Amino acid sequence: DSKSFQVPKPSLTVEDSEEITIGGRTWLALHLPGHTHDHLCLYDPVDGIFLSGDHVLPTITPHIGGMGNMEDPLAVFFNSLERTKEFSQVTLVLPAHGHPFTNLVERTDDIIQHHVDRLQLIRETGDSIGEASVNDYMKHLFKERSWGDMAASETYAHLEHLRILGEATPKEEKGLKTYKFA
Repeated sequence: DSKSFQVPKPSLTVEDSEEITIGGRTWLALHLPGHTHDHLCLYDPVDGIFLSGDHVLPTITPHIGGMGNMEDPLAVFFNSLERTKEFSQVTLVLPAHGHPFTNLVERTDDIIQHHVDRLQLIRETGDSIGEASVNDYMKHLFKERSWGDMAASETYAHLEHLRILGEATPKEEKGLKTYKFA
């Protein structure tokens, strides 16, 4: 019953770069927002283990939604990914989804490139379709089987990133927001 669900209260709060001990192992807490504003990864510098959560995944890219409390979640995510590349001594990544992997820096570069490519596809789509809604752009970015709220919010995050960069101009009329490229 969802009415009886209560969000648990944290038993421990940590700050970015704070060391915490769990199970006899010392971890470095890393605040790496983007997927969510409060995303935390843990790094064991002794054994080179990185608990990536949803920040870096082995075969898919984390969802970057545009409906949260970050003005530009994609820029925040890019910054977090750049910071992640500083941990080149990681030997094992344990993600929240998928199998463990060992190539953190390479995978981080792949995810950055994926989003750079998506931004370029949005620009090209804007050039071909002109002023269009988030859903119109979404249909060019995602396969039909993926259409839905998550695809729309990720498309919105990318469009807002381009707006903040001064590349896209939004317009809202009768509750419908559209974007166009100059």
